[in-house]
Amino acid sequence: MALPATFAGCAASSTSGLGTSARKSRAQWEYRNRFLASGARLRFRAHSAHGRPFTAGMEYVYRTHKRDPRIGYAVKNLATGQYLAAFQADKLFLGGSMPKPAVAAVLLEKRRGNLTREEFQNVVYACDLSRNESWYYLMARITPADEQYFERKYRLPDVQILNNWQSPRFYAEFYERCVNYRLDYGCELLLEAMRRDQYGLGRWVMPASITYIGGKTGNYGEWDHESLFFYYRNTPYAIVLYTRGNFAPGNQLGCMMGGLFREYCA
Repeated sequence: MALPATFAGCAASSTSGLGTSARKSRAQWEYRNRFLASGARLRFRAHSAHGRPFTAGMEYVYRTHKRDPRIGYAVKNLATGQYLAAFQADKLFLGGSMPKPAVAAVLLEKRRGNLTREEFQNVVYACDLSRNESWYYLMARITPADEQYFERKYRLPDVQILNNWQSPRFYAEFYERCVNYRLDYGCELLLEAMRRDQYGLGRWVMPASITYIGGKTGNYGEWDHESLFFYYRNTPYAIVLYTRGNFAPGNQLGCMMGGLFREYCA
C-alpha cells in the first residue's frame, strides 16, 4: 500500500533524517493502513501500572541483590540516551521469550512493513500472550543475515536474536529505537503489542500514574527476565533485567524492577 504524499520518498529510506514528530506520524499512518487494514487485531487493552505498595521487605531484597553476580540490568533515559544504571549490561543471557518482539521487528524490516494478515496476527500473538507457536512462525521467515542487517542498520549491540542470547543493553537500546520511532517499519505496532503484554511483575509496584507502560518477560529453566519501557513525568525510560541461576523463584523480579525504578527514575 502506497504511502501518502506527505511521506513520499521516505518509504525506501531510513527515518533517521526525520524529526520525532514526523517519524511518529509516519509510523501511525503505517499502523492504520497496513496493520489495521490487514484485518489483524490486538486482543487486549493497554493498561497502566498498578501502584501497589513497595514494602520494606521488597526494598531489602533489592538492596541485598543489587550486585548479585547472577543478574544483569540496564536503566536508560530514552529521551537523553543516558544510562542511569548498568550492571553486567553487556553480558549475554539465554532469553527465554524475551526476543519475540525483536524477532517481529526483524521480519517487519525484511518485509518493509508489508506483512500478511496472518503474519501481523502472529506478531500480536508473540508479543501480547507470548505464544511460542507464533514465535516459531516468525523465526521461520527470517535468517541470520536478516538479523545481522537489522542490528547493523539500527546500531544495536551484536547479540544472537535467533539463537536466543541477548544482553540487557540490547533490549534497552531496542526500546529506545521503538519509543523514539527510529525503526523504519512497525514501530507503532510493536509499541502497542508490547503495551498489551499479559505478564510481568514490575508494573505492579510502579505508580498508578504511569499510564503508558509496556515490555516483555522471559523465563526458561534457570533463566528469568523482565523488561519495561514507560513514561514517568513525561520522560521515557527503559528498565531491563536479566537473571540466571534460578535467581527468581518468588517475587525477586518485581522487587528488583521496583527498586531500580525508585532509585534511578523516580
